[in-house]
Amino acid sequence: MTFSQAIQSVFSKATKLEGRAPRSEYWYWVLFTFIVQMFTIIPVILVAMMIPQRDVWAILPFLIAAGSIWVFLWITRITVTVRRYHDQGLSGWMFFIGVIPVVGGLLEIIFMLQPSQPGSNKYGVQYLGK
Repeated sequence: MTFSQAIQSVFSKATKLEGRAPRSEYWYWVLFTFIVQMFTIIPVILVAMMIPQRDVWAILPFLIAAGSIWVFLWITRITVTVRRYHDQGLSGWMFFIGVIPVVGGLLEIIFMLQPSQPGSNKYGVQYLGK
């Protein structure tokens, strides 16, 4: 799966928890969200540096825009992570393993690096590319 295919796939399934997501889709999405978050925080920082301290309300529209984008990316991250767990034959509830302080994040990374379960499983068929 290419970068653009992965992004299109995640956007088309932004609210769907069923199905499977291959490793490439998940990691390309992680890269995409990192890039988008950097491009949304940079204007906020630049505006915050340029305005006088008493005009702090001038940054509010930038914060609202960045926050809205981040909420959408957070929701799609949940759905693609659940589908990635499905791809390994695991329950989507495994998503909550990432909530455990320190260890949870490391365990989630380890799970996300695991290969797909070959063939079909109860969540759908394996993505084999084209």
